[in-house]
Amino acid sequence: MNSQSESSTQRPADETAAIEVKDLTFRWDKHQPALTFPDLRLPQGEHLFLHGPSGTGKSTFLSLLAGMLPPATGSISLLGTAIQKLGAGKRDRFRADHIGVIFQQFNLVPYLTTEANVTLPCRLSRTRKASTGETPASSAHRLLTALAIPESHWQRKVTQLSIGQQQRIAAARALIGAPEIILADEPTSALDSDNRDRFINLLLTLAEERNTSVLFVSHDRSLAQRFHHQIQLGQVPA
Repeated sequence: MNSQSESSTQRPADETAAIEVKDLTFRWDKHQPALTFPDLRLPQGEHLFLHGPSGTGKSTFLSLLAGMLPPATGSISLLGTAIQKLGAGKRDRFRADHIGVIFQQFNLVPYLTTEANVTLPCRLSRTRKASTGETPASSAHRLLTALAIPESHWQRKVTQLSIGQQQRIAAARALIGAPEIILADEPTSALDSDNRDRFINLLLTLAEERNTSVLFVSHDRSLAQRFHHQIQLGQVPA
């Protein structure tokens, strides 16, 4: 990891890491070369900016960390849990309880309203619901307000909203319930500079308050300075 600070060296070596990856590879099929990923250890509460050329596996890496793809080789430990050893149901439960994911394609539920999409993690996870410290709706309203989604949009179906608004709704859904890990795949790609900065400020402020670890994938290298560490994935496989 290319670290922009030395904060990780000040933490006890035996402290459980938020994310720890070793010898990780993934292969879409036997006719394609394997994607290989660097070993890394991200302490709880620290933030990593990940960049690299298209085709180097940035989105695949996040899907591996989220337990949505099985690795070909290697190990993934999240909050001390070896997720590659869990069955599919337990991986889904772990993700629902502990991980907020902002997908590149948003993955919002088209027939649900803005508010219902944001509160969805609280319906899927008692842990996330309890961590709001209030009603899920109240927590959703605070996040949507902070991300400049007007109240008039909260009961609209998300398909009636702009792409930039949908991206901010996806971000609010990932943040609700204070998950210990946020995995964000190009979460500002559809935002103008004002909304991008508003989102980054909210994300990192909430992460600091909650000791949340953030792994943030983006092509926008100007954002890297906001994160504790940065790392670049390698060249596209031949």
